[in-house]
Amino acid sequence: MRLRFALIAWMGACMAGVMAVAAGTSGAQQGGAPRPAAAGTSGAQQGGAPAAADAGEERPLDAEPFPAEPSKQPTAAEWKTAPRVRLSRAGPAAAGCRAYRMREWLRIRCPELTVSAISLLGGKTEGVAFWIDPPRGGSELPRGGEVMFPIRRGDRRVIQILTFGPGYDGPFTLLPAIVVQEQWLDDEPAPTVTAS
Repeated sequence: MRLRFALIAWMGACMAGVMAVAAGTSGAQQGGAPRPAAAGTSGAQQGGAPAAADAGEERPLDAEPFPAEPSKQPTAAEWKTAPRVRLSRAGPAAAGCRAYRMREWLRIRCPELTVSAISLLGGKTEGVAFWIDPPRGGSELPRGGEVMFPIRRGDRRVIQILTFGPGYDGPFTLLPAIVVQEQWLDDEPAPTVTAS
């Protein structure tokens, strides 16, 4: 009987912690543990460090022409100087996220989202990398995550960012938070990138 009450108390404490985290963010904004990057790339190269260009205004995604030839993945130092760009569309769930572009590479960073997992649902895997920040500030649930990928003519991708929340699997059910969609059709002058 004591074990049952201890378990119920523990589950209640976990649920209260998750609800407290959720109350401090908008919509599906919440974090997770570092995960390996997809397609053999290294998300740790970016290290989750915010870009220095955060203070600048957002430029249109296609303000600078995209290079005709593929370039190498930007270094951490290059990302620090990358300008912020405005996605084609962003929904309320992605309001706290910021996008940066370096050559044809795009990095979408959500510093306050509690990310439980990131996955590529479909599309090209080449150059795709994920990063989930480790816990900070004494919290067991980390905040912050990012996804990076190249945008090249003919590309199509769908990436899902998941968070934690109450559900059938308990207080730490994995729930969809943001879906990033990228496509650049051959007959279009510029790509379309959305986050909602």
